[in-house]
Amino acid sequence: MHFFSKEHDYFGGNGIVGAQIPIGTGIGFAEKYKGTDNFCVTMFGDGAARQGSLYESFNMAMTWKLPVLYICENNNYAMGTSVKRTSNVHDLFKIGSAFEMPSESVDGMNPASVHESITRAAAHIRSGKGPYFLEIKTYRYRGHSVSDPAKYRTKEELEIYKDKDPVILTQHKIVKNKIASQKEIDAIIDAINIEIDEAMEFAENSSYPLASELYEDNYTQKDYPYITD
Repeated sequence: MHFFSKEHDYFGGNGIVGAQIPIGTGIGFAEKYKGTDNFCVTMFGDGAARQGSLYESFNMAMTWKLPVLYICENNNYAMGTSVKRTSNVHDLFKIGSAFEMPSESVDGMNPASVHESITRAAAHIRSGKGPYFLEIKTYRYRGHSVSDPAKYRTKEELEIYKDKDPVILTQHKIVKNKIASQKEIDAIIDAINIEIDEAMEFAENSSYPLASELYEDNYTQKDYPYITD
């Protein structure tokens, strides 16, 4: 949630639901102010789409034509509550119409469709016309967390979406178009599994951090002397 990489222009997640939406809008403002060709990709889920900051951000972005690509990953259930129980608007891309923001719904189970829609949005934003909103409809095969048994959906629904798994469908397309053979794909999967197993083994065999490290990589009064208790 709190990963951050200045080197990769990645501003990380946020512990507050929906807080990345105004932050991303601010980053877009900064890019326009500096006159760059960059735009900020701001991603959030269908649950975060209920936050009031989204509407404030959309209004500012359209008013000032900020270079921001807003992406809502709609998996239907937020943390565990269906979209149909939280809003009268089930097609979330329609929210953008209140601000006359170009918006569209995308089949998130189809990687090619996602690629094409983001390409269109990027061209629009870089032309100086302002933000773009994509509702990418996807699905979550497991619960929101290890404590979520996902009893709010049926087993039949889960099986239907398993047949739409974008990874499996893409593998089939790769083989069909002779981009790679099934043997080559299997080799890639085996290599990934080995990497994951090695990472897990490393983590499980690593010692716990020292208590003194609790104070590392934190803001302190020494760094910011004007901050008082």
